[in-house]
Amino acid sequence: MKNLLVGITSDIKGKFYEVESFYFTSLLKSGAIPVMLPMITNRKDIKKISMKINSLLVSGSRDIDPKFYGQVKKYKINSLDINRTLSEISYIEEFAKQNKKILGICGGMQLINVHFGGTLIQDINSQLNTKIDHSKAKYHKIKILKNTIIRKITSSSDLRVNTFHHQCIDVLGRNLIASSRTSDGIIESFESINKKILGIQWHPELMNDRKNQMIFNWLKS
Repeated sequence: MKNLLVGITSDIKGKFYEVESFYFTSLLKSGAIPVMLPMITNRKDIKKISMKINSLLVSGSRDIDPKFYGQVKKYKINSLDINRTLSEISYIEEFAKQNKKILGICGGMQLINVHFGGTLIQDINSQLNTKIDHSKAKYHKIKILKNTIIRKITSSSDLRVNTFHHQCIDVLGRNLIASSRTSDGIIESFESINKKILGIQWHPELMNDRKNQMIFNWLKS
């Protein structure tokens, strides 16, 4: 199979763009060629770039400003640089228009949901009565639903995953369906009805096992 280019959204640190190296490692293992994307907001330039890239990986990030999903800040929020948020939304929109695969990880998953009209729980511990501390538990199990992308690529009905988030999906966005949940009901992954978008709440790039590697292989399949 021809090597595919996968664009990875980056963080903005002053005059620099940054991407954690684990994303590159996992994509290279899949046989794809990772490319760091500039966090620009010019829609014409984003369209030109997206036409040259085969798939999109929306990387993990800090929190999303609640104004993007119609809420005000009620809890402690570590907001993103607004330019990164706007840039990633534009990339998501453009790749979706071109019917190309999109993988969102952690904050990237949450931003995909917001882009399609969904909402987030701003702080799990403050808003939900859960038995799992999702920001500190390190690992927990998830239940994977039948007939989903995650079920197909992992061949598993459950999975042990890492966890580093204090926010989570509340209302799912348009044409998105939950594909796995924790024992306390929190959505850990979703996919689009057309099977072109996959959102993962945990960090598969840090798990270093075959099943999590298959998530990155999916971008090439």
